[in-house]
This record gives sequence, C-alpha cells and structure tokens, in this order.
Amino acid sequence: MKKLLLAILIGGALMANTAKARTLVAYFTLTGNTEKAAKIIAEETNADLYQIELVTPYPSEYKEQTELAKKELSEGTLPAIKPWPENIGEYDVVFVGSPVWWGTMATPVRTFLASGVLKGKTVIPFVTHGGGGADNSFADTAKLCEGCNVITDGWSNYGSITMGVGRWAKKSLEEATK
Repeated sequence: MKKLLLAILIGGALMANTAKARTLVAYFTLTGNTEKAAKIIAEETNADLYQIELVTPYPSEYKEQTELAKKELSEGTLPAIKPWPENIGEYDVVFVGSPVWWGTMATPVRTFLASGVLKGKTVIPFVTHGGGGADNSFADTAKLCEGCNVITDGWSNYGSITMGVGRWAKKSLEEATK
C-alpha cells in the first residue's frame, strides 16, 4: 500500500511539474511535413503553436527555393522572419521544428534560434527530412541557441511520417520539467 501511495504521489508531482511548464511549439515548414509533426506535438503536450514565417517568402518554384536556401546556408545569411509572439518570455519549454536542409535546420529556424529570444529556456528540437536524417541539426541548435538548455536527443523522421512523435514529445517534456 505504501508503494502504491508513493507511486501516486511521485506520478502526481511529475504531472504537476509538466502542467506548470508553459510550452510552445515553434516551427518552420515549407511543404507541410514539419507542420504536421508540430501540430501533433502541440496537441500531445497542451502547447501553444507558433509558425516561423519569412518576411519575404521563398519563391514558389521548388528549384528556386532550394537554390536560395542553399545560398543562404553557404553564406551564413539569416533571413528576416515575422515577429514571434509577444508573450514568448512566459514559456519555459520550446519545441523547435525544422525541415533539414543540407545537413542542418532551415535558415528561418536559424534566425529564430540566433535571435536570443529563447535564452534561459529549455529547447527541444525536432526535424523532418527527405532521407538524410537529422545530420547536424540538433548539435547546430545547441550552438545557435546560446544560454538555452538544449535537449539534443531530438525527434527526426522521414517526410510526413509522424509515427511516435506524440509519445516522444510527452516523454521529452516530462524529462525537461523534472
């Protein structure tokens, strides 16, 4: 009986910590794959959603998109993004989602991370990719997000496949709020 009560108390404390943490899911998407994962994460963790959007959108033609994105990455360009939520300081944990471009996260996400707006927060990255895996995305998140507690055990999956993302998100949030 004592063990059961202890388990209930510990479980309740973990749930209380998770419930107290204000959580945001920030993501950039070009094809909708990352958005699909972001929405599942937000639903499973009771988080708010914020879509990272460019001030000047990428061209609509795929080849032009990829050429511009590759140029931004090679030159270290951080494209201008639309303002983030005014209340971003109120969040404790931020899941950050991106497609993988040439072995790292998309340049709009790099702009968001490098802005310093997440300083002092726990950042949990997740990515979608076209077959190359997460590559340097998680390590680069930690490099760009100075002053953040970056959980580098992020979630990565191919294309629009979101199998397991909700379970991973719940577990990651629980671990981050212990």
